[in-house]
Amino acid sequence: MNHIIKVSSKRIFLIAGIIVLCELCMVSAEALNRFVKNNDNTITDTKTGLMWAAKDNGSPINWHNALAYCRNFKGGSYTDWRMPTLDELAGLYDSGEKNKNGYHINKLIETTASTCWAVETRDNLAGRYNFKYGEVYWLRKSYSGPTRVLPVRAVK
Repeated sequence: MNHIIKVSSKRIFLIAGIIVLCELCMVSAEALNRFVKNNDNTITDTKTGLMWAAKDNGSPINWHNALAYCRNFKGGSYTDWRMPTLDELAGLYDSGEKNKNGYHINKLIETTASTCWAVETRDNLAGRYNFKYGEVYWLRKSYSGPTRVLPVRAVK
């Protein structure tokens, strides 16, 4: 009788292990499928329903010019692009992944600097999100050092 119980316990343990392994595989597949590369230099985030430019503006830019850049951006032939919020940028941060430039963001999105401007402001300061450290910084809107902008739009 004890022998049967031990075998049953082993089977239960084995089945539980298989279930856990399957769950991990599904989570990994879900994470991989979160970002979809479109054929128009845009990336769709299926988790948030946001569409991102596949790359940032590519050179230093101040906040005012970054705002204009987003409003005038025509990626994927869409005209409703805008500057992202700090929360939207933070939602792209992934401590377990790095893009080709070494920043913690999905590999499909090319950022050429560690920080990107956000729409939030405080008087003469504007928010920036840092993809190297996963932190928010506030800097003068007129600053045009190594900061970029990554246009975003809502998928309709």
